Amino acid sequence: MSPYRYKGEYKGELGELGTHSTATPSLTMAALYGSLLLAALCIGTAVPLKCYTCTGESSNANCLNQTNCSDIDTSCQTFVASISLFGVSAKSITKSCTPSCTPGGASFAGATGTVSCCNTDLCNISGAPGVKYSYPALGLSLGFLLVLLRGSAL
Repeated sequence: MSPYRYKGEYKGELGELGTHSTATPSLTMAALYGSLLLAALCIGTAVPLKCYTCTGESSNANCLNQTNCSDIDTSCQTFVASISLFGVSAKSITKSCTPSCTPGGASFAGATGTVSCCNTDLCNISGAPGVKYSYPALGLSLGFLLVLLRGSAL
């Protein structure tokens, strides 16, 4: 009796059923090596975050020191403190790498403090948080303005 029960199938030494492969061994190995290479390319290497760092500088121009952050740091932080009393004002800018960052600000009796956060390389170049646009709010405001203008033309 032939070990092949159906075309393309064989019964091995231990009696299990398997399929007969028509691929050549070199083609199978090439596919294996190709998939291993693809997997290796997909695995990212850990590159630390880069931030600008400085401590207590009065100007952003003095905060251009680029630092490779540690592996636990996931954010770049900028803290800007300013005070204005009796017509005299002072500003202090501190930039650093940090494992966690909460943006925000506070103001009290002529003193203000603002924390801004970002998480891409050298993203904390500016000492001030960026202006953010809200397109729905902008569209709503424009629509309201058009309604007012149309109503006044009647």
